[in-house]
Amino acid sequence: MKPINASTSFCGLIGNPVGHSFSPLIHNTLSEKLDIPLAYGAFCVKEGYLEDALKGGFGLGFKGFNVTVPYKQQVIPYLCGLDKSAERIGAVNTLVRTESGFFGFNTDMPGLYRALESEGIDPQGKSALLLGAGGAARACGHLLGEHGAKELIILN
Repeated sequence: MKPINASTSFCGLIGNPVGHSFSPLIHNTLSEKLDIPLAYGAFCVKEGYLEDALKGGFGLGFKGFNVTVPYKQQVIPYLCGLDKSAERIGAVNTLVRTESGFFGFNTDMPGLYRALESEGIDPQGKSALLLGAGGAARACGHLLGEHGAKELIILN
């Protein structure tokens, strides 16, 4: 295990619950293999403490956060700005530190697009069934609409 010291950058996952997440294992393993001084944790943010968690993370110098249930939409008012795609979707899953606060991105949409592309799936003119209506589902719905799906059925 790599040492944590003054040159270590800190990032993490915020949501509730987060105990099931493999994100710390994945990010810490990659940072160790790539010799990047990074420590990544999972932080369960209780309802009503999201703004405090972000202010605390910023004050402690965190470089960024990933955002999961239930905060992908709720976090937006506490950010200093949004990427155009995240603004259209109305949900974020990645926060990057800037001088004035955390800036929000949504990487769900490009991730799904790459997955569809790799499987040779083109949504143009097709019907799609979307399971769920949370932040990731919003990104999927936008992607399907932007790429010409003729019908989107949402089951939540």
